[in-house]
Amino acid sequence: MKGLNKFLLTLTISAFTATTSFAAIGNAKIVELGCHRLERLVTLGKADETFLTKLKSLELVVLTPTKPTDPSFKIIASQHAGADGTTKQVEMMMDAAGKGIAQVVKEGTESDSAPVWGDKDAATLIEQSLHYVNDHASEHVELKPFQTGLKSLNLMQVTNNQGNKVARIEMISTATTQKLEVNLNEQGSVESTNTVN
Repeated sequence: MKGLNKFLLTLTISAFTATTSFAAIGNAKIVELGCHRLERLVTLGKADETFLTKLKSLELVVLTPTKPTDPSFKIIASQHAGADGTTKQVEMMMDAAGKGIAQVVKEGTESDSAPVWGDKDAATLIEQSLHYVNDHASEHVELKPFQTGLKSLNLMQVTNNQGNKVARIEMISTATTQKLEVNLNEQGSVESTNTVN
């Protein structure tokens, strides 16, 4: 009887673990994992290191897999356009848990006019903004639509009222018509957030 109880307990725990490990992941978390994947591809030499310094945008495409091995998401990482208008891109296919399955590097001309950042590179600044949204959405209701429905983000360099360079990440969500602006200093700390129509 003891053995049967132990078996049933193990089976119950296994079933619980299986159901919770496949719980839906918010779009912002998938994009954050895509940013981590991009950094890893650069480290492995499968993507050019300019994807860290000249990264401009990330776009999430939700796919409909027809079999378990099909990707659930495609993340398109784009650099600033080169002089001829072409853009270097990496398309990363990811499963439902946000694990990288495959990638395609698309060649383009390297930008000479991409913003230059201080302490942190463009990919790290974007990643920090995603961490902020994922970590604070439960406390700040205005962040929730971007955690759950993030569709794309765009990094731009702006100047604040004190004359300092600021990284502004503009996020677009399928869950709202508003845009979210996350403003970070060059050290990667969030200075402010703002929703705009």
